[in-house]
Amino acid sequence: MQFRIALRNVFRNRRRTAFSLAVIVVGTSVFLFLLGFIGEALNSTKRSLACGTGAVQVADERLFENTADGYEALIPPDLRERTVGLIASQSGVIGASWELSFAGLIGDERGSTLVIGRGVVPCNCVEDYECIVTTGDPLPEDASRQTILGARLAEKLGVGPGDRINIATGTVSGNFNAATVDVIGTLRYSLEDLEAQLGLFPIAFVQRLLKTDGVERILIGLEDLDGAAEFAADLQARLDDAGIPLVTRTWEELNTSYESLRSFYAAFSGLAGIAVFALVFFSVVEVLTLSFLERTREVGTLRAFGTSRGRVFRTFLLEGILLGLIGAVLGVAVGSFFATIFNALGVEWTPPGAPIPQSLRLALSPSTAVVPFATAILATLASALIPAWKGSRQRIVDALKST
Repeated sequence: MQFRIALRNVFRNRRRTAFSLAVIVVGTSVFLFLLGFIGEALNSTKRSLACGTGAVQVADERLFENTADGYEALIPPDLRERTVGLIASQSGVIGASWELSFAGLIGDERGSTLVIGRGVVPCNCVEDYECIVTTGDPLPEDASRQTILGARLAEKLGVGPGDRINIATGTVSGNFNAATVDVIGTLRYSLEDLEAQLGLFPIAFVQRLLKTDGVERILIGLEDLDGAAEFAADLQARLDDAGIPLVTRTWEELNTSYESLRSFYAAFSGLAGIAVFALVFFSVVEVLTLSFLERTREVGTLRAFGTSRGRVFRTFLLEGILLGLIGAVLGVAVGSFFATIFNALGVEWTPPGAPIPQSLRLALSPSTAVVPFATAILATLASALIPAWKGSRQRIVDALKST
């Protein structure tokens, strides 16, 4: 009975109710849009970082601490095979790959420049390098003398797919070695400075160039990136039990900038939530105050017939809750509808520091809608408290005298 009365009172003044609902719907929809963008931005960043480093890496601790002298921290083949065997025995693993990097010179008779060579396992399931190759072909799965250069590095050298270039570097033993390689493609990288120095090579060729059969690090792909920390801890315990002198690092530990980005987005979404709360609160509190004041004589009549102050307060409060509930449901529905349309449009943008356009999407999930929904409900509830309290505390005589 009380619920039906409260619902009837909500729509007593339809124009006023429509204004309140419009404010709640707009605030909830905008907040939903913002959280959808932030959620997708963080997910995209997470996937991008894990694509380049793997979800978890295994290497000599001196490599992670930058205390290794030369190539002394390389992982020999037998140790690599034992480690990969332990990795394969754990659940949730997509696959494992490995890398071997070097620094040297690259150029021809026209001049040379620094190159940061990265020997990778071609077509592996952990590092998706093919998605950033903008021209040419992917790396072959053998020890061919072929390379994919960063677009800025290729431009600096004046070369492109089909050209030949010389590279030179020091071997593991400290001797000098050089080779001529074919440029088969160029790539764009998220860090422009690194793109001006980066070159990808088949890892078998890099091992031959450096005269070693070791690798620098083992990269692990996981189905669940959020479970990387737990996986790394479990793998570390297995490595210690097996007597393998290697350590693990998660993608978050390897990319410390992600935590700063996540903190920034959390603060930004928090400020947006406060703004939406304030918008709904101050807009609705005025509407409810006017609505309750217009019914002062009605309240006095009810009180004169024995209705308690608590019942009057609960009725007014229930009206505010119903208004917020209806507005929040409509806001989530409207926001989800337009977010779905926005995702279907396939809008692209170029994030800061990323030369490659990416699809701009909004993350839509129940967890994304919870915060805007709860914010709308709480803001409307808070806006109903003050007028409901004042309306229920009026003296019966004063209320009946109201005009």
